[in-house]
Amino acid sequence: MGTIWVTETGWGSHLLSPDLPSDAAPPPPAVQADRKDKVLSGGPCERMSHPYQAALYNSGQLLCGGVLIHPLWVLTAAHCRKPNLQVYLGKHNLYERESFQEQSSVVQTVVHPGYNAATHDQDIMLLRLKRPAKLSDRIRPLALERDCSANRTSCQILGWGKTASGVFPNTIQCADVHLVPHQDCERAYPGRITQNMVCAGDEKYGKDSCQGDSGGPLVCGGRLRGLVSWGDVPCGSKEKPGVYTNVCRYHQWVRRTIWANSF
Repeated sequence: MGTIWVTETGWGSHLLSPDLPSDAAPPPPAVQADRKDKVLSGGPCERMSHPYQAALYNSGQLLCGGVLIHPLWVLTAAHCRKPNLQVYLGKHNLYERESFQEQSSVVQTVVHPGYNAATHDQDIMLLRLKRPAKLSDRIRPLALERDCSANRTSCQILGWGKTASGVFPNTIQCADVHLVPHQDCERAYPGRITQNMVCAGDEKYGKDSCQGDSGGPLVCGGRLRGLVSWGDVPCGSKEKPGVYTNVCRYHQWVRRTIWANSF
């Protein structure tokens, strides 16, 4: 699955993803993903299993993932900031116009004041939608994890990012991962991990997020624990886990920001 993965020289491109959904026919086979194709040892998500997932588009292309946390607000990574973002909710297949999908422009962008693009620290941003989402079984906010010591180590990552075979899938993909102890993550990335980051991965199969999944959720115990931020290249290293924004440290900031911009 996909994030904008950092290398020693900077971020990789993230404008290789599928175009905006339309009423046109499905894309040609050359860009369709076989349902058997695994997302770095993951696979297609079940329908209606991800009602909080958002797809962020810029200039007609998928830019990042995001998470609906309030009818008017989507949480994502700060490095996904672009002008004129369009947010899609209730999506499963990006190449189909699904009857329950919703679309909204973004009227306000709030990047965390401590965000550091060079170190990827505090990589978190709130997006206010032009209109509130109509909540249903298909579209529903996800609760934030408030307890950073919560022992919920079994987690799930999801998104429309690049798969193990190097293609962008039409349907959203899921993979099971587990949280990696902070000290182990520090050993994998010496001098680069802060308390505002949390790591997750899979040493056996190399399950991971990848190019195109940035800003999407790391869900542990039914709560939002992380946002896809950065990691090693290539994706799916068994030795180096993916790095996520540690959402539990931002509950108060999210709450204050939403409150301050609700009037």
